[in-house]
Amino acid sequence: MTADTQHAGRLIHVERMRMRWGDMDVLGHMNNTIYFRYFEQVRISWFDSIGVDYGKLREGPVIGSISCRFIVPAVYPAELEVTLVAGAPRRSAFPLYSELRDAQQPEKVYARAEQMMVWIDLGDGKSRPLPDWMRMQLA
Repeated sequence: MTADTQHAGRLIHVERMRMRWGDMDVLGHMNNTIYFRYFEQVRISWFDSIGVDYGKLREGPVIGSISCRFIVPAVYPAELEVTLVAGAPRRSAFPLYSELRDAQQPEKVYARAEQMMVWIDLGDGKSRPLPDWMRMQLA
């Protein structure tokens, strides 16, 4: 599997998912809002795998911004592969890059996303420095 070819960084998670029938819109392809759900799922699956538990942590990552570049419409039925690449961490934030592509034809990219995650105190909502354990996950 290849990492997102648009951004330097470390491939940290890959997930395969089947497109759902209900993800389509009246034009017969995946609704543009649904792409963000797939990007969310790969991000949350990675958080789960490294022990980010919002119910137990006092600090954690939240989305500061997210953008998506739609390239080719995904049409049902589709086997999807969603990648997650970590960029260079900053003081209290880190970029994540994703590609949503055809699992059978990985060169067929449906969309690319850029997400800026901000590490915050979950009680007061203010940014905090990234903890060392998270920096190690991103390195």
